[in-house]
Amino acid sequence: MGPRRGDPTEEGRIACEDGVPRSDCPYRLDTPEYRAWMEGWDEAEEVKVVGGEEEGEEP
Repeated sequence: MGPRRGDPTEEGRIACEDGVPRSDCPYRLDTPEYRAWMEGWDEAEEVKVVGGEEEGEEP
């Protein structure tokens, strides 16, 4: 049995914050977990953009 995963939305958010590319989603396409992970990743990216933390910008 593999390691237990947490909430896919939270995993996606953390992945984005840690610099993991969106294309590295660990879930299979067309699953609820995939959509949730992507949603979390996109939400974190939006926060980075709105907060001015994009690449090359000062925090």
